[in-house]
Amino acid sequence: MQTQARLLPKAVNESAAAGLSDVPGHPTDGQTLTAVAYTAAMRTQALPESVNYHLNKNCNFRCRGCYAVFNDEPFSRGVMLPREKMFAIVDAVAAAPLPEGKTVRKLTFAGGEPTLCPCLPELIAHAKSRGLVTMLVTNGSLCTREYLSRMAADLDWLTLSIDSLVPETNIAIGRADGRGKPLDAATYGAILNDSRALGIRTKVNTVVNSVNQHENLSDFLECSGIIRWKVLQVMAVAGQNDEHIAELAVSSSAFDAFVGRHAGLAAGIRIVPEPVEDIRGSYAMIDRHGRFFDSLSGAHRYSEPILQVGVARAFSQVSFDRDIFEERGGSYDFQTKGKPMRCASPDVQSLAAGQGNT
Repeated sequence: MQTQARLLPKAVNESAAAGLSDVPGHPTDGQTLTAVAYTAAMRTQALPESVNYHLNKNCNFRCRGCYAVFNDEPFSRGVMLPREKMFAIVDAVAAAPLPEGKTVRKLTFAGGEPTLCPCLPELIAHAKSRGLVTMLVTNGSLCTREYLSRMAADLDWLTLSIDSLVPETNIAIGRADGRGKPLDAATYGAILNDSRALGIRTKVNTVVNSVNQHENLSDFLECSGIIRWKVLQVMAVAGQNDEHIAELAVSSSAFDAFVGRHAGLAAGIRIVPEPVEDIRGSYAMIDRHGRFFDSLSGAHRYSEPILQVGVARAFSQVSFDRDIFEERGGSYDFQTKGKPMRCASPDVQSLAAGQGNT
């Protein structure tokens, strides 16, 4: 695992911060000069082969540790860009030069909850038509087989957010709808099964926090048919999850113990652990207003709008560490060759009964 000091290149010095005072979101006071200088050092990097587009801020769940609620702009109008501008963002990402040696870029649609975006299926189809590998990260609440079938021809990956299979745990985390109703294990299993049957490769994201840190999801994951499992340590981001982060935080040792508990998963499942220090500054992210953003300083920092200044200039205004991106497994074979293997539907209800604390 890397530390914050690991993020700052040795060659960075005060002169690297020159000229940043007129860049929105880059104050030269209120944060360490090294972080500002680090941003300057990243200016020449190409947009990476993996980009996350957070389409909206609205969500039908209330996950207390969420870092993408965008409450740092409470008076900002609109929950997402107009349709034509969202399509233009996709075009801009597709047209941006790839890093040397890379042949394809993956665009991940996230939120908020992206399935609340009325034109999501059309956006995914457009991204696919522009040569992008497509991924969706969702809480699964709207992922009926009928809905998934609308995107099946163009959606390469579906990533399902599953923090627990225990209803009480999900309610405590906030992974439940406005009526306090979480998804159950049977629903999660059905979404994964339907996706694979439709030819969509599957992945699960789990955020480890103080509420679910003792759970063991191994049996469910073994039967789920997923290819990748990303395990993230809950992360404090000012302006996003200030109210609850103190009670959700977990130590590095507790996070490592959670990952270690699942080390025996089948070889076909790639486990991708991401402690906080590997998350900050290692993602290329676009917000609902079409701006790049990062959380290296502990809060969101935004670029100028991509559609106003272009990808290259906007991306130069945020921090991105290529080394950590690669070390955490951010660059892998996105291409989907053929159809994913179908697995027998797991008896998820009986499996869930054994997925509590260990």
